[in-house]
Amino acid sequence: MTIQAASSTSQLALTLEQFVSKAEAFLQNHYAVGSEATDIQQILKAIADLQLDVDNEALEAEFELVQEKRDLLNDYYNSAWF
Repeated sequence: MTIQAASSTSQLALTLEQFVSKAEAFLQNHYAVGSEATDIQQILKAIADLQLDVDNEALEAEFELVQEKRDLLNDYYNSAWF
């Protein structure tokens, strides 16, 4: 059995699950006792962090595609009969 890196889809799902759990905790607290300024700041930070995580994942996926293309082109030119 080999260990494989998590796919970007799996990582996105994990990131969303973590955010949803924070959002659910915020909502439960909000409906039970209300929200204070610190609670609102925390959920807004979680939203901003989610956006950064998704942006980073998209950039990593794009980088992987560019790197694969570069590798394929290098392989092609290295095996050419010039």
